[in-house]
Amino acid sequence: MPSVNKNNAMGKRDRTLTTIKTLLSTGLLAITVVLTVQLIILAKENQERKIDLAEINHVRYGLLNADAWKEQVTLIMSKRILEFDLTPENRGELQESLEIIMYGLLDDLEAVIEERTSGQFAGMKKWIAGMVLDVNQLRDSVPSYAGQVLDEINKPSTKKAVQTYLSDKLGDLSDATYNLDSLGLVDEILLKYDAPTEADCKAMLRTDIDQNTEVISIRVMLILLFVLLIFLLNTITRGTLTRLQSPLLILSSACLLIGGILTPMIDLEARIDMLQFQLIGEMVVFRDNIIYFQSKSITDIVEILIRDGAFEMIFVGILIFTFSIVFPFTKLISSYLWSLHIRNLNENRLIRFFVKKSGKWSMADVMVVAIFMAYIGFNGIVGSQLDMMKKSSEAVDIFTTNGTKLLGGFYLFLSFCISSLVLSEILVRKSQNPNG
Repeated sequence: MPSVNKNNAMGKRDRTLTTIKTLLSTGLLAITVVLTVQLIILAKENQERKIDLAEINHVRYGLLNADAWKEQVTLIMSKRILEFDLTPENRGELQESLEIIMYGLLDDLEAVIEERTSGQFAGMKKWIAGMVLDVNQLRDSVPSYAGQVLDEINKPSTKKAVQTYLSDKLGDLSDATYNLDSLGLVDEILLKYDAPTEADCKAMLRTDIDQNTEVISIRVMLILLFVLLIFLLNTITRGTLTRLQSPLLILSSACLLIGGILTPMIDLEARIDMLQFQLIGEMVVFRDNIIYFQSKSITDIVEILIRDGAFEMIFVGILIFTFSIVFPFTKLISSYLWSLHIRNLNENRLIRFFVKKSGKWSMADVMVVAIFMAYIGFNGIVGSQLDMMKKSSEAVDIFTTNGTKLLGGFYLFLSFCISSLVLSEILVRKSQNPNG
């Protein structure tokens, strides 16, 4: 009799403990669902901001844009012209150069006169030409003329006129250059964020992206932590799973799956942080030029492949959709039906296959490995190419950044793959299904 009472007390204690675990798991699951929804919304917003910022910073609007070159070169030329001043050191060199040019012009003039005064009446022609133009006298006056030219060049009004002339010429050359990419898309982005200038828009987007990235990272860690706690609370037990515990495990895995496929998994970015070189003693600098950027989730990839229209792309898109979305959700639904312990359902071959044997046929883990390998491959290729670019010219300083990185969606999807395998093992071993 005492042993019976002891067993009853232990059974009551186990039931109470199971109830507490279930209540705690339910609360954690509710929080996880809310965090997952918030994560998806925030990750999509951050993805959109990253794409817009990458578009504004694209190399075709900076380093490859004629207007960007015109702005810097005109400023440098104007500055150098305004700073020009004759000193005793450079005046002598400039005067010597001017004298050489003038003497050369007089030599050419003499050759022309000699040619024009040859032939009949050559003597008379030369006498008349000598009366009109005395070349020897001009030669004697060359140093004086050269000095007057230098004095004229050094006047502020002359320098201003030269500056205006050069600026106009640079403007004409820039206007004559045809840019294939218009700034219409950039204007739309500025209007979208109500930013007066590109600089203001970039600053605002960087601030929003940094803040959102921090919040996203915290939410991803909390989701992973809460799902882990749910699994630990409901699997570390000697008994079988109750009818409530199984759905809790399945729904927590579903949160990982939904978050994994709807949020970006990887950022691919190649950037020239700064390119600078000297032009007539002044630095020409281009900053934050994006060469390539992509930020995609699994659903984004599927949509892009199917929209491509080519048979090969559609086929690959269907494969990714099937094995990364349809197959995992079917497995979760089958696991839930299995947990209901309805005889006809548990004996269904399709349900038994997804619950017991689908692990080795699932391609979700292959998808994770493929994305991880793509990350490693792209990271290596971009890194080596950017390093090669930096070493290609000693006269140009190039600072590049490889911004390729894995995002929260990858870790959520990876965690789903692990939880899915664990879930199948738990349902088979700890299910109350008598026919399992």
